[in-house]
Amino acid sequence: MTRFTTVDDRARLWAVDDLLPPEQVQEIATTDWMDLAWSPSSGQETWARRQITWDDDTAQRLGGYISAQLPQINAALGTNFARCGGHFWVDQPGFTVSLHTDGHVPNAMQMYWIMPGPEWGTAFYRYKQRDSLMYQTISRPNTGYIMLNHLASDGHQPLLWHAMLNPVPEGSIRVTSYWRFE
Repeated sequence: MTRFTTVDDRARLWAVDDLLPPEQVQEIATTDWMDLAWSPSSGQETWARRQITWDDDTAQRLGGYISAQLPQINAALGTNFARCGGHFWVDQPGFTVSLHTDGHVPNAMQMYWIMPGPEWGTAFYRYKQRDSLMYQTISRPNTGYIMLNHLASDGHQPLLWHAMLNPVPEGSIRVTSYWRFE
């Protein structure tokens, strides 16, 4: 059963557990991600990351499993997102992401599917400082987070600082999905 748990005092950051049923998780886990068509992510062309293209039938089918969860997400979070979509990322050895915000992306969910271990999840910070850790995700298959970055009722843009500072080790990959909600 899927669980959504708020992990901050503003209900802007949510932990997600067991989003998909076991048979769909198994299909994602057994997919040969390095053989799927890919391109560099826009704005991330120099990163050790592949963005799986939607030309691939496998990516479309697996992505459909995630998109189908939108009604459940809306019910749990009290949101009314009308649509969602995203992509799969395959992070390669050496990949890290420095401390940043996704200010231009109003609302998003990142789910972990194939991980080198539990310590390759995203860390969230109160400020743009590594010593202000607010929440550390534990990266296990079928877990992740939702961050709500839409404008607050007073018109200001909240900032959810986050990073993945632990490099993907040699001989491993990190497969995640990143979905946006509108």
